[in-house]
Amino acid sequence: MTRSSTNIELLQAEVAENYQSFFRLLVNGRSIKYVTINPGLYSADDMCFGPSLVSLLPALPAGDWNDGLVAKNETNGQPHFAYAIRTAFPGVKNAWNKTSVDYTEIVVGNKLRTGIYEAKCNLFDDVVVAKFARFDWEIQYLESETTAYQWIEGYDIGPRFLGHLTEDGRVIGFLMERIKDARHAGPQDLESCRKALSRLHCLGIHHGDTNRFNFLIRGSQAVLIDFDSARKCGDRDALQKELEHLPNSLEDLSRRGGGGLL
Repeated sequence: MTRSSTNIELLQAEVAENYQSFFRLLVNGRSIKYVTINPGLYSADDMCFGPSLVSLLPALPAGDWNDGLVAKNETNGQPHFAYAIRTAFPGVKNAWNKTSVDYTEIVVGNKLRTGIYEAKCNLFDDVVVAKFARFDWEIQYLESETTAYQWIEGYDIGPRFLGHLTEDGRVIGFLMERIKDARHAGPQDLESCRKALSRLHCLGIHHGDTNRFNFLIRGSQAVLIDFDSARKCGDRDALQKELEHLPNSLEDLSRRGGGGLL
């Protein structure tokens, strides 16, 4: 596969100076390929900048592969693809919703947080939020959160779950409602946040991360987000402690917990 005939877009990266770096690439607008680069080949700055990375990569091997390793060629010392194979990467198993959308069918917009983006899709009139595993080791968190959305479906606790996001036949995440005209919660929103959290607790679910960025305030209503730490919980004391800790969570003005979905 020659460089001149290949359009390569860097989607996501995990870059380390002294360790392996990992990249998710979109090739010719159709196929996703995961490339690992051994340390010592390129600078971190070059690998973080898509055009620089693409210019430095060896020509992508031909064939049906999705998992490649760039290493130093022991013969001439130059970077080369040591292998390019097809790997059965794990996917989210609990595909409970009837709607599925392939990653190549969405237009990714603003990055909201790591692995969370605004997106447009022909199935939906409005901008939605796409949350997905960038790399295979993140699937476990998306598995947990996907199941949590199944638990709260129809209870008006979190954003509407719109469908599963797939890649090459496996589920890597989901699409959810974009909460418009919302702000992060503060101490003044205690009552509405308490109501949202109480509805979750009535289902026997412990949220696990009630920082103020995980409550979006729309009008007078609080919407809970980020359910990757949520778990079924029959311990009423644990649920009560989470509720009692809520005022402290809302008064914490640090950036702990990130920036939510605004």
